[in-house]
Amino acid sequence: MSGKQREEISIGEDSFLDTIANLVGILIILVVIVGSRSYATAKAEAEEKIRSELKTQDSPIAKSNRIGLDLQKQFDELNEYDREIAFRDSERIAIVDRVTMAERMAEEEIKSLDDQDREHFESDLEMSDLQKQLADLIKQQGNLSELEPTTAVLQHLPTPMAKTVFGRELHIMMRGGTVAVIPWERLIETLKSEARRSAERNSQKSRFVNQLGPIDGFIMTYGLRSQSGIMSDGSTARLARSIELEKFELETTPEVIQESVEQTLGTGGRLRVELSTSVAQHTTVTVWVYPDSFSQFRLLKERLFTEGFLCAARPLPFNIKIGASPKGSASTAQ
Repeated sequence: MSGKQREEISIGEDSFLDTIANLVGILIILVVIVGSRSYATAKAEAEEKIRSELKTQDSPIAKSNRIGLDLQKQFDELNEYDREIAFRDSERIAIVDRVTMAERMAEEEIKSLDDQDREHFESDLEMSDLQKQLADLIKQQGNLSELEPTTAVLQHLPTPMAKTVFGRELHIMMRGGTVAVIPWERLIETLKSEARRSAERNSQKSRFVNQLGPIDGFIMTYGLRSQSGIMSDGSTARLARSIELEKFELETTPEVIQESVEQTLGTGGRLRVELSTSVAQHTTVTVWVYPDSFSQFRLLKERLFTEGFLCAARPLPFNIKIGASPKGSASTAQ
């Protein structure tokens, strides 16, 4: 092969390689350009997305301001509630004061009346209350025009003015709908004799508690207080020791006799026996009544009223025992 042919082949090979290299370079440049554009586009889209999300969200300052406004609104509402409560309290106190004043005026007006006028006044009040109850019952029943007319009979038990009991007093207990006669006088007499002996046995104590009974099914628990000091009888003074009763309470045993209202007022009943030896005008029946016997107490009171006996009620809750003390109040009979 001549030198000219070798030179032409060499030139042809160089031209082909240059073309290949140029194509590869162009492809690389295209890849770089496309990659850079894709990165820029993705970056722009991400930034745009972040900016849009930031626009939809409140800044920390705006959120803090909004929370502060909500707290201030709640604080204002609480202040408004406090003012409303204070106003209602003052309004309630004013109403209570007016009611108290009206009650005092009514009491003074009643005191100024004589016995007969007071009795008429009490009877009118009770009759007015019964009429109001009847009107409420009629209203609750609704329209009665379609019902057959009936005659309502109101049983009216006059309530005289109450007065403190000074005469003989019979004590009974009403619980569970039954009546038990309390041997009150026998218990008191036994207490007088037992208290002296109990004080002698407990001479070194300033206060002591003891029991006596049972008497007709009742046990008495009593407390005594001992006190020493200078005492005078009006002419001479000397050192002495006194025994005072603090209080006593009664409780029943299974042996206590309990009767219905009909049984105790019937022939041979315990209360009937006691009433037969008493004068109605000078005897008061004091009833220690528990909540489950209020209806029976009403019946007993009506029966005693027809026989001329005064009746004194001593309502008690279930957790309180029958008892008395020197600081207690006397019974009030009607």
